[in-house]
Amino acid sequence: MKKLIAFTGFIILALLTCGCTTVSQDASPVDTPNLVGNWTGPMYGYIEGSGYTTFSDETITMSVTEQHDRVFSGVMTFSNKVKSWEDKPFAGIIGLEGSTLTIIEEGGGFSSGSVIAPDEIELTYLDIGEPFSIAIDSLKKE
Repeated sequence: MKKLIAFTGFIILALLTCGCTTVSQDASPVDTPNLVGNWTGPMYGYIEGSGYTTFSDETITMSVTEQHDRVFSGVMTFSNKVKSWEDKPFAGIIGLEGSTLTIIEEGGGFSSGSVIAPDEIELTYLDIGEPFSIAIDSLKKE
């Protein structure tokens, strides 16, 4: 019986020594980037029926007008050197780690992307409508 009590005590001591009862520390919080402002740049991609395109002379401007913590909203403006030809309201979220972006646009298109630097983001746009399309948007903060 004494051997059983000694063995049990040894096991308990080993568990405590190994740290099995310690509490893991949470990851340090990440600063949420401030996306409010205008982000502009080129886009290139693929459109069903048209093929690959560089959307030459066209730009996209993502105007983030509001941000509440990790949720933001605004308007995407598509333009060329002469005029703007489409404005699409959008809303998005910033991932917990502070760099991934997920955006939904009015009409059904959506984007995912990353904050590459405080003044640079890259988005991958997907539209499942007809014709379907996909594009890469490389945007810099103005």
